[in-house]
Amino acid sequence: MRYTYRRGLLWVGLYVLLSTVPLGIALTGNVPEARAFWIEFGVALGFIALAMFGLQLLVSGRFAWIAPTYGMDNILHFHRDIGIVAMAFALAHPMILLLAEPEYLSYLDPTVNFLRALFLSLVTVAIVLITASSLWRLSFKLSYEWWRLLHGTLSLFIVFVGISHSVQVSHYLEPLWKQGAIILVMGASMYLVFHTRIVRPWLNRKKPYRITGMKEEIPERWTMTIEPQNFKRMEFAPGQFAWITVGDTPFSLQQHPFSFASSARARTISFTTKEMGDFTESWKHMKPGTKVFLEGPFGSFTPEPDSHLFLVMGGIGVTPAMSMLRTLRDDRDPRHAILLYADVTAADIVFRDELEELRKTIALDVIYLLEEPPEGWEGETGLLTQEMLEKYLPEKKHEYTCFICGPEPMMDVAEISLRNLGVDWRRVYTERFEIV
Repeated sequence: MRYTYRRGLLWVGLYVLLSTVPLGIALTGNVPEARAFWIEFGVALGFIALAMFGLQLLVSGRFAWIAPTYGMDNILHFHRDIGIVAMAFALAHPMILLLAEPEYLSYLDPTVNFLRALFLSLVTVAIVLITASSLWRLSFKLSYEWWRLLHGTLSLFIVFVGISHSVQVSHYLEPLWKQGAIILVMGASMYLVFHTRIVRPWLNRKKPYRITGMKEEIPERWTMTIEPQNFKRMEFAPGQFAWITVGDTPFSLQQHPFSFASSARARTISFTTKEMGDFTESWKHMKPGTKVFLEGPFGSFTPEPDSHLFLVMGGIGVTPAMSMLRTLRDDRDPRHAILLYADVTAADIVFRDELEELRKTIALDVIYLLEEPPEGWEGETGLLTQEMLEKYLPEKKHEYTCFICGPEPMMDVAEISLRNLGVDWRRVYTERFEIV
């Protein structure tokens, strides 16, 4: 689905509206007499922060109907950035109240109300921790699996304490119906975590795939091929991804996103990865017959039916491009595709032989860019630059959709350069997974 200003404004407007729902409930009906401006402002920030943390459970990248508006990559970046804003609002709430009225310090006094003071202190720590662990997970050497568990647990704790605190204070929520409305609205956001972590795996437990092949494409790059057991395989569009759980049960901390590498028309499904962490390094030990569970498909990193393809891929980021190109081959699609494929050395190029075969069967141009080329290399060398993109960008660029996937520095250069070269931003799609 193509990006549009209309869809963007619609979703931003809807987000702003939803983020004011708790505040709207508080201000509905009989309202207590207004206090000093900064007190009321601090209280309003608290209600908005509560709503924003609840909405974080919605814009988490796990709902397929959200991504098409601006793409999964942008949704995940929004999730990260708006999380920082939510943290700022949540911390500003008590700070402003304490500056405006120091007597509010009693809320943190364990001699006045021990449980209230304990949970308000813990939730403050939780807000800082959930933000810091998300921004600097690798610096903290926190594995993805444990970060995912911590992130979900802290999210639920923050929203739960926020609901309890607003009901317990009850200045604006004294009527029972208001308390019920807040609990219902925010409880619905908490259910989203339960649905993702419990309900979906439960529904998915009777749809196991099995590994039919593990192939080492080149050293440290593995392709896993799977097929469904007595049910129709998942339908997906080339460029989309799924969450993979390997093992006898879908209830596992180990769940990771991978782009489909296979054609959307193939009987089997394949994924290709590079050994980069504990989970991907385990692929070389996986055996045929091992159970695999899929959740998806997700993402809108997908070609439009009336547009040619300009693919800027780096390293193992070429995987979604392979799904697109293989699907073009199987559909006998006449559209033109240009693949600018960047990697470090010639030995690092995955699917090189297959790409050469694809050039013979579909309208495909492949340009290899090597950072460390071998002697006698006749392709492009160095790092990706705007000049290089300009060299290969078609003259009729409005007829092409651009797809970018690979190392983040390369993607940043490609995005800015394409914009500088006059490519419509609505025709530029990116896919990152570093922040998932």
